Amino acid sequence: MNVPQDPLAGAVLPLTDRLSFRRCPIGRLSRPLRGLLFDMGDVLHDATLWRRWLLHLLGRMGLHTNYRCFYHIWDRDFLPDVHRGERPFCEALQAFLLSVGLSPAQIDEVQAACQARRRQWEETARPLPGVKPTLARLHAAGYTLGVLSDSEHPSSGLRDQLDRFGLSGLFSAVVSSIDLKQTKPHPIGYRTALEAMRLAPEQAAFVGHDTAELAGAARVGLQTIAFNFDPDAKADVFIARFDELLEVVSAAGVSLAAAG
Repeated sequence: MNVPQDPLAGAVLPLTDRLSFRRCPIGRLSRPLRGLLFDMGDVLHDATLWRRWLLHLLGRMGLHTNYRCFYHIWDRDFLPDVHRGERPFCEALQAFLLSVGLSPAQIDEVQAACQARRRQWEETARPLPGVKPTLARLHAAGYTLGVLSDSEHPSSGLRDQLDRFGLSGLFSAVVSSIDLKQTKPHPIGYRTALEAMRLAPEQAAFVGHDTAELAGAARVGLQTIAFNFDPDAKADVFIARFDELLEVVSAAGVSLAAAG
C-alpha cells in the first residue's frame, strides 16, 4: 500500500506535531499476529532532536539547506558505516561536514558542541506519547515484542536505554546492527530478531518509519506497519498515533480484552 501524502514533507517539526496532520490508521493486516518487531529511533522515541539542533547550528554558520535533503546524504553515505562498526561517529560526521563545505575550524566547533549535546539527549530521551502504555498492553496480552535498531551501541546499550524509558522486561529480543556488522534493510537483522523472538516471519509485523527498512521487512515476509513514516513509504498499515497499534492488532483477529 502506498503512503498517504504528507502535507508537511520536508518540514522540520517535532514528531508529535507532524503526526497530528495524518489521518490514520489506514490499511489492514491480512494475518493475525503473535509478535511485533520495532525499529527504535523515531518509532519508540524522537531521534530528530540532535538533527534539528545540528541543522540550526549550521544555519548560524551560514549553511542553509533542506532538512530532508541534508540528512538523506548523511543517512545514505556516512551513517551506515557507523552503525556497522566500520567508522567512529565523530570521524563520519567530520567527513560529512567537510563534504558539505564546512572549514576545518567550523568542523572542530561543531564536533565540540555535538559530543556534549548527544550525550545529554541520550541520557534524557523519553518515549514518544503512547509508547509505554501501548507496549505494556501488548505484552500483557501475550504478544512477543522485539527491537531491531541500526545503532552505534551494542544490544546491551540499547537495553539500558529501554530501561531508562521504563520499558524494562517488555522485549524478548533486542538486536543492534553494530553487533551484526550489518544494517537494515539487509535480511540478517530481521531474521536474527525473529529467531530470538522464536517466531516465523508470517507470525509477526515490523513497525518502522523508513521506506527502505519497511520494504526490507516485507521482503523477509513480515507484515509492515508504518509509523512516523517517510513520504514515499509503503506498508500494509499506516498509523499516526502509537496507541493505534492496539486497534490494528485487534482488527487482525486477536482480542486485547485480556490486557484490560
